[in-house]
Amino acid sequence: MIVVTIKRKSRMNEEDGYRKWVVVLAAFFTQFIVCGITYSLGVFHVIFRDIFQKNHFDTSWVGSVLLYVTALSSVMLRFVASIWGCRVSVIVGGLLAATGLSLGLVVNELYQVYLTFGLLTGIGFGLACSPSIVAVERYFIHGRFQALSVVVGGVGAGIITFPIIIRHMLDMFAWRGTLLLLGGVSLNLCVCGALLKPLPGEKEVRLLPLLSCLPLRNPLFHGMCIANLFWSFGSTIIYMYLPSYAISQGTDFESSTFLVACVGMASFTSRMIFAFMGHNSTLDDVTSVLCPVGLGVVVTGICPLLFKDFTGQIGYTLLFGFYSGYWTTFLSQASRELLGPEYIAMGNGYLCFMIALGCLTGGPAAGLLIQHEKEYKYAFYLAGACLLWSSVIMVLFKIKRCVVANKPLTDHKIPLMDDEEDYKDTEKTPPAADDIVVHAVVTSV
Repeated sequence: MIVVTIKRKSRMNEEDGYRKWVVVLAAFFTQFIVCGITYSLGVFHVIFRDIFQKNHFDTSWVGSVLLYVTALSSVMLRFVASIWGCRVSVIVGGLLAATGLSLGLVVNELYQVYLTFGLLTGIGFGLACSPSIVAVERYFIHGRFQALSVVVGGVGAGIITFPIIIRHMLDMFAWRGTLLLLGGVSLNLCVCGALLKPLPGEKEVRLLPLLSCLPLRNPLFHGMCIANLFWSFGSTIIYMYLPSYAISQGTDFESSTFLVACVGMASFTSRMIFAFMGHNSTLDDVTSVLCPVGLGVVVTGICPLLFKDFTGQIGYTLLFGFYSGYWTTFLSQASRELLGPEYIAMGNGYLCFMIALGCLTGGPAAGLLIQHEKEYKYAFYLAGACLLWSSVIMVLFKIKRCVVANKPLTDHKIPLMDDEEDYKDTEKTPPAADDIVVHAVVTSV
C-alpha cells in the first residue's frame, strides 16, 4: 500500500519554524548513514572475498541482497510509518540495522553474512530511509525542493566519508570490529528518528494500492521502468567492483577505497549544482541530451584506458559520480513531469521494484562475467552499456514529451482528493494541491 497524507493547513508558529530545520538535519544524517554504509559495498566485497575465500559470484550476493532489501523494504514496509509514524519507523530501522551489523561478531559462514549484513541490515535501512524524507515533505509546503535537495545531499556526503572511515576501522579493529562499530554508528539512526517530531495539526491518512494500474496506462512510464532497471543494474556493478578492478590494476587497497569517496564527492557536487540551479534546470533540451548520453558514452567507452593508472581511475570515478548525481536529479523531476504529483506515489512503487531487481542481479551477473573472461573490463563495459541505454531511453522520453502533446495521468480523476460532491452539504472543504504530501521516494544513487 502507498500512504498519502492530506494535511489541513494550520498556522506554523515560531517553534515549528525552527523545528522543521531540525527535521531536515535529522533526515540529512539518516541518508548520510544509510547510503554511506550501503554504497561502501565495494569495500566489503574485497574484504568478504578475502576472508571467506569465495569467488566473485558468491561474494557479490552480500551487497546485492543489501541493496535489494533496502530498496524493496522502503516500499513494502511503508505501513510502519503510516500506522506508527515516521519517528517510530526510523527508530526501529536503526535498531534492526545496528543488530544486523553487530551480528558480524559471530558469523562464520558467508550465508550468515547474507542474513545479517544483507537481509536484517537492509530491512533496517529500508525502514529508516524513506520515512525520514517523508517527514521533511510534511513540514515543507513552500521550499520543499530546496529542503529535499539538502537532505539528499546526505547521500553524497555519506559516500565521501564512509569508505575512508571503514578503511581506517579495518586497519585498527579488523573486519569484525569494523562491523560492530558500524552497528554503533547505525544506532544514531534512533537519535535521528527521535528528532522527527510529528507536525501538529489535523491529518487524514489514506491508503492507496501500491501497484495500481493507473501509471501503466501511460506507455512512456514503461520506458521509465526499464530505464531504472538498466541504471540500477549498471551502477551496482560499478559500486561493487570499482575497488576490485583498481586493485587488479596495481592500486593498493587504501587508494581503492578513496576511489569510492571520489564518486561521492562528484555526486554531491552534481546534486548541489542542480539544486541551486532550480528544479527545472535538468529538464531543458540541451542538458537532457548532453549530460546523459555524452557522459554515458564516456563512462562506457574509456574505462580500460583510465584504469591503467591511479590518476585515470580518479578521473573515471569523478565522471561517474557527476553522472550519477545528475541522473538521480533528472529522474526525480522526470517522474513528476510524466505522472504528476498526485500519481507519483503509485508510479514510484513500480520504479522501486525495478531498482531493487537491478540491484539484486547486477553484481552476480558481473561476477559470472568476470570469472568467465578473467578480466574486470568486460564487467565495466556491461555496466557502461546499461547506463548508456538507460540514458537513451530517458532522452527519447524527453523528446517524445516535447514533440507529442501527451496528456498526463493527472487529466484523469484524481483519487487522492475527495470529490467535490462529497463536500456538498458538509462543512468540509476539498484539500488544496499543496496540502497533499505523497509518501514515496525513489532512492537511486
